[in-house]
Amino acid sequence: MEGFKEALNDLRLGEVIAYPSEGVWGLGCDPRNKKAVLKLLNLKKRPMDKGLILVASNISQMEPYIDLRKYKTKLMTKWPGPHTWVVPTQTAPKWIRGEFTSVALRLTEHPVLKLICEDFQSAIVSSSANLQGEKSSSTKEEVKRIFKDVSIIGGELGSLRKGTPIQDVQTEKWIRK
Repeated sequence: MEGFKEALNDLRLGEVIAYPSEGVWGLGCDPRNKKAVLKLLNLKKRPMDKGLILVASNISQMEPYIDLRKYKTKLMTKWPGPHTWVVPTQTAPKWIRGEFTSVALRLTEHPVLKLICEDFQSAIVSSSANLQGEKSSSTKEEVKRIFKDVSIIGGELGSLRKGTPIQDVQTEKWIRK
């Protein structure tokens, strides 16, 4: 897979990487590394208080962030797949959850994103590859133009062609359909 090895090395070194996801190109980093997350937010010109989405390849990678026993049954009604749940957290750091007491999580089936998380052995931050308020990138070329110094993993987008739906796990209220 084009760029995979270099990007995974960069991810381990606290850098931001880019990759195709379920609907749009994404930017990601290690959620445990505050400097990496701040770098991603700075690249996107996104305020920290908005919070970020974490993506994982298996549900155990969510354990550091939420009470899996309490929410697993509900989460698995839409997972794995292109659905982001907002789940209460007492452990996700402020640089991930922003001004909220919850964290946005997705258990992906996208082959590239799944492979990243499996190889990295952790969930990663996943945010659309765009500047705050701009249209999400739909091609690798757009990502290269906007984020010149970011390692990019090649691959195809999933079938969504937009960001994943986001739903509150407790209220079932839609945040983004």
